[in-house]
Amino acid sequence: MMKVIDISAWQENIDWKAVKDIGIGGVIIKIGEKTHLDDMFITHVNNAVTYNLPYGIYYYAHASTIDEAIAEANWVDKQIKTYLNGQNPPLGIWYDAEDKDMLDGYLNVVYPIANFISTLLDKGYNYVGLYSSYNWLTNIIDLKALPDYVPIWSAQYYHQNSFAMENPHRICRMWQYTDCERIGDMRLDCNVYYE
Repeated sequence: MMKVIDISAWQENIDWKAVKDIGIGGVIIKIGEKTHLDDMFITHVNNAVTYNLPYGIYYYAHASTIDEAIAEANWVDKQIKTYLNGQNPPLGIWYDAEDKDMLDGYLNVVYPIANFISTLLDKGYNYVGLYSSYNWLTNIIDLKALPDYVPIWSAQYYHQNSFAMENPHRICRMWQYTDCERIGDMRLDCNVYYE
């Protein structure tokens, strides 16, 4: 197990030395949403590399149809090829499913999610997973339609990872347990990454 932070343009002035000193082992960086590259993506990736922190990326989803999800996946692929030389981020590519826009379609939201993931897997990325809240994972997303091999990153600000306990057959790779971990003068989202 290691602690991992997740960050975006909302976290501009990160004290990376403090992050390392407190024992953070990795970072998940927002790549963007819709067709907008996150304003801090390149800076955050460069800092993660400078401080020798493995990183993953997440994309904030809006797709309510399969076609929209495939378009989102293709956009992510293009950004990875442009800015990361097409390399697999070591801590994965995560589809952040939490926006109410995703509920506008006639299909359960699991179908756009599954198509985003499968599109990137088909392009050769070997580590693509789903981030969502415990509520969405248990009440909104019909996980029966999502293959068991898809890793899950569950957000639940609680004293235990209920999703992992209730779904032992699922690969629960990460648990976001707080959005206010104190690191130096900052408060950041903090996660447990199960290695």
